[in-house]
Amino acid sequence: MLIAVAVLWGAGFVLNAQLLSLGFGDAPQLLNALRFVISALCLLAIFNKKIHLDKHILLYGAVGGALLWAGFLLQLIGMKYTTPSHSGFFTASYVIAVPFIAWIVYRKHPHWSIFVGAAVAIAGLTVLNFNNEETGFSLQGDLLTLAGALCFALQIVWADYLLKKGKTDYIQLTFWQIAFAAVLFLGYTLIFESKHYAAMHFDAGTELWRLAIVILGGTAFAYYAQTFAQIHLSPSETSLILSCESPIGAFISMLIGMEPFAWQTIAGGLLVICAVVLVELVPELHRKRRHADDSPTDAPPDGTDT
Repeated sequence: MLIAVAVLWGAGFVLNAQLLSLGFGDAPQLLNALRFVISALCLLAIFNKKIHLDKHILLYGAVGGALLWAGFLLQLIGMKYTTPSHSGFFTASYVIAVPFIAWIVYRKHPHWSIFVGAAVAIAGLTVLNFNNEETGFSLQGDLLTLAGALCFALQIVWADYLLKKGKTDYIQLTFWQIAFAAVLFLGYTLIFESKHYAAMHFDAGTELWRLAIVILGGTAFAYYAQTFAQIHLSPSETSLILSCESPIGAFISMLIGMEPFAWQTIAGGLLVICAVVLVELVPELHRKRRHADDSPTDAPPDGTDT
């Protein structure tokens, strides 16, 4: 499910860029408002019998929704002051923040492969997103984007903590996070962007299907899948698999001709994929070997009981 989310978010890089250029450029947060408002309504229609009001669940959803809102908001503002490559790199840097935040929260040292995998992923993202032709370095833009990535990392660990501690179920958490983010985005765009609404032009033929993928796939399904998957996976595994969105987005961009083919993209993407395989495979092999060592031995040759 997380691989499917990574594919959708990778495609989302391309689709969001196209939507911003086609009509949402003057009101980018309106696009986020539509994403989260419609996603919340869809989830409510599907799971209405499983969603109820509870002050504790509302608080959990409010914190998660605020982190999502802040992450997307800071990422989009940061893109105004830095290059796309820097934005892609610093956004995906949550992959290195998550293991350390989880370490602090759970006071449990992660498996060594998590740190190695995160380092390999960062190396791959560096190769993937930085090139010599871009000179638009901006400390302000990069710091804003990095702050947004920290919000995404905190949201992943927050959801993991609530689910692993049994504070709430994944359907409730998914809906209320999206619902609170929707309210915040809606308020933001009405206050700061409404003056641009009259000048916007919407072409249903070119924008509707893009919006459908971004909203239904990249938001409603994506956060449902992420929250469900976190019941079974650690936050570090979750963040590493989701970081594949960066190379997937680059590959899709090359396939449709938005970016030229580059070996740099292939090499960086393979490093990120290797990081995910490392984190998924090494601990599993270690668990199987330990289980084999701890399993009872067979009966002795003389047939006596052990």
